Amino acid sequence: MDSRESNALSRELGDALRRARRGSEVRFGNLAEELGWSPGKISKLERGTRGTSPLDVARYVGHLRTDQSTYDHIMSLVQEPNTGHLVRPHKIAMPDDLRALLLHEQTARVIWAYEVVNIPGLLQTVDYAAALIGLPNFEHGVANRMARQRIFDRPRPPLGCFFILESVLRHVVGGPQVMYEQMLQLLFRGGVRLLTFENQLPPSLLAAFTFMTFADHQPVSYAETGPMSVFSDDPGTTERFRQACNDLDRVALSEEESRSVFAEWADRYDRLREEQRGAGGEAVA
Repeated sequence: MDSRESNALSRELGDALRRARRGSEVRFGNLAEELGWSPGKISKLERGTRGTSPLDVARYVGHLRTDQSTYDHIMSLVQEPNTGHLVRPHKIAMPDDLRALLLHEQTARVIWAYEVVNIPGLLQTVDYAAALIGLPNFEHGVANRMARQRIFDRPRPPLGCFFILESVLRHVVGGPQVMYEQMLQLLFRGGVRLLTFENQLPPSLLAAFTFMTFADHQPVSYAETGPMSVFSDDPGTTERFRQACNDLDRVALSEEESRSVFAEWADRYDRLREEQRGAGGEAVA
């Protein structure tokens, strides 16, 4: 089939194929030779920029001699219709190991993230994330969330534009000590802006979302709701989220104004943790 522009589903399929190949003992050149395909065809397939049939994908995976679960997962992806919207289940408050999320965050040029209940996952401290995730998923969940944040440690990190509704600062997660440290994280991290209660929110900002843009393909929007997340690259949908980003930029405080508010909340939580200590409350690290 001819080359094409990739979409979220084809990129997730390509990522699954690439990971399966790298986890096997079959070398790239040998795979191309055995299948009778050019290296370019395999490369485009693994990048999600070339369509192919379920039969060809089955041949690809069969030559890798993968386990049954890997085979079943890949075949489910190749048979999934491309509607412009991917629905992916996960544990509540734990989308961090979704491949669709990871591969798009890792290749994004700009990430716009808007939260109305909790601090965005890409900004959470270890203790905040631990308190939010809770048992029995503590170690696995926190490790995955911290691993996601390492995209900002790369030589060419994405530009992070984070917007937080003021109510998030009032939502106490883990106690005053945890909130104090989280406020400091927001205070000293660039690219974080606050939406206060003083301005009425436009309808586009009534729910949290993430909007990612890329150098080599169309934008992708992402929204988490309970035990599932939805990824969209449908042009009409992404255009509405692009407008929502414009609304965020219009109604949010500046970074400097936001830092002043974060400093005030850090001071409040600092006093609360001291009061807790003085009252013989729970030990604070």
